[in-house]
Amino acid sequence: MTASAAATSDFDLNTFANWLEGYYSNRAQAMAEPVWFVPVSLWYVRLPHLFSEGIGFFTEQFNEHTPGRFYRSRVLQVLADPLRIENYKLRDQGAWAGASQDPQRLAQLSLFDLEHLPGCRILVEKRPDCYHGQMLPGGGCRLNPGDSTYIHIEFDLTAQEFITWDRGFDATTGQQTWGSRAGPYRYQKGIPAAFPPRP
Repeated sequence: MTASAAATSDFDLNTFANWLEGYYSNRAQAMAEPVWFVPVSLWYVRLPHLFSEGIGFFTEQFNEHTPGRFYRSRVLQVLADPLRIENYKLRDQGAWAGASQDPQRLAQLSLFDLEHLPGCRILVEKRPDCYHGQMLPGGGCRLNPGDSTYIHIEFDLTAQEFITWDRGFDATTGQQTWGSRAGPYRYQKGIPAAFPPRP
């Protein structure tokens, strides 16, 4: 790789990470289309200590009708050349739920707490107005060996908006089993409101 290409690669890695980091909500979308979307609060918290290469993030979310009840807690590793995301699940999901709100707790997270999901790699492409991410085709993203459903994720990320379409499909029939059927969730970056502590 030339020095110029390396600089471009590093720029995209850091720009993508800076855009991704923060708090998001799709509250406006959910109010406009309540039949199809629930309001969700979503966090991406940087993990500067975790990986020796790339940039790590802890992410989780909750339904705003039940604030503080976090789910889908997981870890991402953003890497350059090519720009991509490696996904990791937590070995003990419950132990880390809500950790996005507790920096001291997150500082204790180690690689021993994670399990790499190699079939869940997301390739990220720089486009004129956004970063576009899409999971590798082939239905290889499964949280557990032998799962009958696979996960497919696509997204567009700008400095202020995260448009993501996360869906599950039956591996045999190809039919969608979970996720939005009315298009992607449209999250706006903002400042989170206070919410009751998790019971």
